[in-house]
Amino acid sequence: MLDVLRTLGAALGLDSALFSNLGAVPLMSVAGVAVLAAASTMLGHVAILALNRISGFRLVSSLLLSAAALTVLHATEAAVTWGVATMVLRRPLPLMELIIVALLALAPQVLNFLTALPHLGLGIGRLLQAWSYLILWFGVGSAFGLHWLWALVFTIAGWLAMQLLSRLAHRPISWLLSRLWRLATGRPTMMTSRDILVGMPIIPVDGAPKAPKQVAS
Repeated sequence: MLDVLRTLGAALGLDSALFSNLGAVPLMSVAGVAVLAAASTMLGHVAILALNRISGFRLVSSLLLSAAALTVLHATEAAVTWGVATMVLRRPLPLMELIIVALLALAPQVLNFLTALPHLGLGIGRLLQAWSYLILWFGVGSAFGLHWLWALVFTIAGWLAMQLLSRLAHRPISWLLSRLWRLATGRPTMMTSRDILVGMPIIPVDGAPKAPKQVAS
């Protein structure tokens, strides 16, 4: 846990030593950052969790699947960024290290529980997203020795590709995630593809109390 917290602090502080030596970063620490980000995101939606009476196995399953979805989401964005950079630079960048940078950029989302604050939540959420992008931009430049302008171009290209994906593949993404969740728990979720692509937590919906049936007179 201490390794996870050290990695988290280094990512939040834009520690160049972290990004210039990604091979020495334990993968479990990187995965720990993703899990903490998913847990905090779920806390930011505590009202929805309480309304749907999410607890026990369903809460743990939702947390793990949300962490996995966040990991896949950012790994996909990293892969797109890698593809653009490889075509432009005409030399391949280390894909695994780029994925690690993308996952480390989740570090600010550990504070996502603050988005539950009334009136301030939306602004805090946007600030955390900007912080995440700053880490990604800085990390890509530092890890691969790129000029800041090239790092900016490549990371923006990855972000734009994810926005395009959210529009072109929204139906199959929604169907696939809903199917996976039903196979795991037998319950539906309240997720849309757009929610998935912005990192919303995966929440089952049938735990809310049902309205009493009316008895015919």
